Amino acid sequence: MLMFKILIIQTLNNLSDERTEYLINDRLSFMRFLGLGLSDRVPDAKTV
Repeated sequence: MLMFKILIIQTLNNLSDERTEYLINDRLSFMRFLGLGLSDRVPDAKTV
């Protein structure tokens, strides 16, 4: 489910894998949408 939500963010914002990883780490709204806490690891660009 996490990867599906990441793909939604990526598609709606027209982001590359690297930019998606950066913005998930940068924006609390993206982390909240994905159900991640501040201490949770975000999948890296290679995983996306």
